[in-house]
Amino acid sequence: MTTYPKRMSSDSWRLLAIVGGLLISVFVLSVRTQMVQSVFAAAAIAVKGGAKVSIANFAFTPGEITIAPGETVTWTNDDGAPHGLEYQDGAKGVDPLLPGSSFTRRFDRPGTYEYNCSVHPYMTGRVIVRAK
Repeated sequence: MTTYPKRMSSDSWRLLAIVGGLLISVFVLSVRTQMVQSVFAAAAIAVKGGAKVSIANFAFTPGEITIAPGETVTWTNDDGAPHGLEYQDGAKGVDPLLPGSSFTRRFDRPGTYEYNCSVHPYMTGRVIVRAK
């Protein structure tokens, strides 16, 4: 008696492709998360020449930053989606801020400056300018 190997149906192949795609997606997401965490850590550090804010995972990090008068803040879109910046004090922002792009604003007067993403208004942040 001769036996032949059973062939997989097209539905089985389709299911196998979906499961494989999901596994690859989970892997890519975990690698991207590790990369973004390093960006978050670096974004909280003010560097000479100004402070940095990262836009990633639909959030500003850090969400609140304190600087001295005359310093700048640079926002960098580290996300895969376009974002924008609009300020409640009426200063000109930027829309859109495409992935990989940056925008810098100088803050000369002490005060609290609220801002949000012009594309995703639920994304908010704050710059506090305090005299030393």
